[in-house]
Amino acid sequence: MKVFLVGGAIRDELLGIPFNEKDWVVVNSSHKEMIKQGFKQVGKKFPVYLHPKTKEEYALARQEQKTGKGHKNFSFNTKSSVSLKEDLERRDITINAIAKDESGKLYDPFGGIKDLKNRKIRIVSKAFLEDPLRLFRVARFKSKLADFNFSISRDTLEVLKKMSSNNEINFLSGERIWDETQKALSYKNSSKYFSTLKKVDALKYFDGLENTYSKNLKLLKKMDDKKNMIPEKWAIINLNSKQANLLERKIRVPNKISNFRKIFNEIFKLIQRKNIDEKKLLSSLNGMNFFRSELNLINSLSLLQKLKIISSKQNENWKYLLDDLKSFKVKTSGLSGKEIKEKIFYERLKLIESYKNDL
Repeated sequence: MKVFLVGGAIRDELLGIPFNEKDWVVVNSSHKEMIKQGFKQVGKKFPVYLHPKTKEEYALARQEQKTGKGHKNFSFNTKSSVSLKEDLERRDITINAIAKDESGKLYDPFGGIKDLKNRKIRIVSKAFLEDPLRLFRVARFKSKLADFNFSISRDTLEVLKKMSSNNEINFLSGERIWDETQKALSYKNSSKYFSTLKKVDALKYFDGLENTYSKNLKLLKKMDDKKNMIPEKWAIINLNSKQANLLERKIRVPNKISNFRKIFNEIFKLIQRKNIDEKKLLSSLNGMNFFRSELNLINSLSLLQKLKIISSKQNENWKYLLDDLKSFKVKTSGLSGKEIKEKIFYERLKLIESYKNDL
């Protein structure tokens, strides 16, 4: 039984990037031996185990063979005879196919260290073609490693285009696509994810994005120095998309992120109008559920300021208006419920009228 640290942890260590997650590969072992050593299997079919103390994931060295469409249909060979090289060969790109044993010795059968030095993203083998999800993973790594000026090798770009042209991509689960996308959105340089997908003709998977891509990418690039802004960046890349709702259902975007995108899109459209109609604005605020929860709207205005679509003064005036709309009081003594609603409605219209030239 031999244990190796593999994948992203080695890549990041060699690049000097802090890392938390560690993936381990166990060679010359078996399910029976792993259980005997106190490891707990994750799932019934997958040969991955949790360490009894650290709870880190340890996987039996394996080979994979595609048995159907998409990224789920694979059979595994986890016999104790599977070598470290055979396990590394099934991985996506060379810089993720480096291993280190317990003594610190590196194993690099596919030139990953050289590609790290040359700042190249390159596939390990033709087995890459068997998993269409890897197309999105490569785009994500282009984003993650952008500060190190990594480029995708020419042969790898051709493979990505080939993957995009067949229908395998349509068999991917929406959840897995969103998982890759939200990770890319959490990085700096998120625009690289979408520009890479565009370059290999895979942006078509994201309904509606191709129609608004050019303008929205320019806006997204303004946020490339920011990380951990998933809702904001998702809202930007989908700005004015007529198919955003369809896309979000397709890839299972969480409601919290979808709701922010809708409010950002709505306030953007309002601000683009030269003359703001009081009734239209009030109707939109009700539609945004502003009078119950204003946080998404406040954050949307802050984002518009960061994008330099509105000035700091405009943002300030919007916030004054919103504060006044929520805090003002009317005398309701002797009025029916209907009359109270009408009075509140017209008082709010007056407030908007007093502010609208400053918005």
